Amino acid sequence: MFYEGTEKRLEISLKQDSLLQFPEAFWQEMVAQADAFILSKIENENTRAYLLSESSLFIWKNRLLLITCGNTSLIKAAQFFQKKIAKENIQSLLFHRHQAIRPKFQKSNFAQDCVLLNTYLPGKTMRWREKYKGDLFLYGNSSAADSSSKHILMLHGLSGLFATKLQAGAVSTEQIAATLAFTDFFPKLAIDQYTFTPKGYSLNALAGNNYLTIHITPEKLSNYLSLESSFNKQILTPFIKHLICLFTPSQSHVMRFTKDMSDVLQISLQPAVAR
Repeated sequence: MFYEGTEKRLEISLKQDSLLQFPEAFWQEMVAQADAFILSKIENENTRAYLLSESSLFIWKNRLLLITCGNTSLIKAAQFFQKKIAKENIQSLLFHRHQAIRPKFQKSNFAQDCVLLNTYLPGKTMRWREKYKGDLFLYGNSSAADSSSKHILMLHGLSGLFATKLQAGAVSTEQIAATLAFTDFFPKLAIDQYTFTPKGYSLNALAGNNYLTIHITPEKLSNYLSLESSFNKQILTPFIKHLICLFTPSQSHVMRFTKDMSDVLQISLQPAVAR
């Protein structure tokens, strides 16, 4: 069985602090546009986090982050939001596609997505074409988005005893949480997690404005783990090392979003190594 674990990402910042006031039905419809649905929700006074059938949705006062995997149509969710929100209220839009393992199975490609995005919000694109292949569309002022501490970890080709158990679907949610041991590395977290049948695992966690999300696709043909978080490097690095030691991946990448110019979002991509 093949399931595309690598993600597509949509991040939108508004000029007004109104997103937490949107009704639940709005987010349900937006997620449905991407061919996914909401499983559960956690929230605090700063952030709302939805666990989805395909990844996660995070909502802040003036920013949203929608991550989807599988054969989803994230571009349709982007179009849905664009049509509902006045263009002058959108500060920035970041649409990002990671390298798909089997891109021919996807409903669209990056070039097609950009045509649709540009019809409403003309932007610019960035591409990587070395060991990692990914594409990014950016509209607006990226420095307005709270992205200075965002990290993305991608582990391909998971191996070891625990990965084998996950692949067999022989591990409970409690066992997965205990083995990942995220509560040993992070401040007190509000946690929402789900184990899929027959296999697969997703987690959302919140602590103030900070978020953590982990998704594991243990299929033989797409053995993959992703992590995304806004916790700082000092907190994240020990946890990343723990995950790499646990899964001994064949390929690993850390992507860091940094801001050093008012209108440019630079991305540092490097191998993730446990030392």
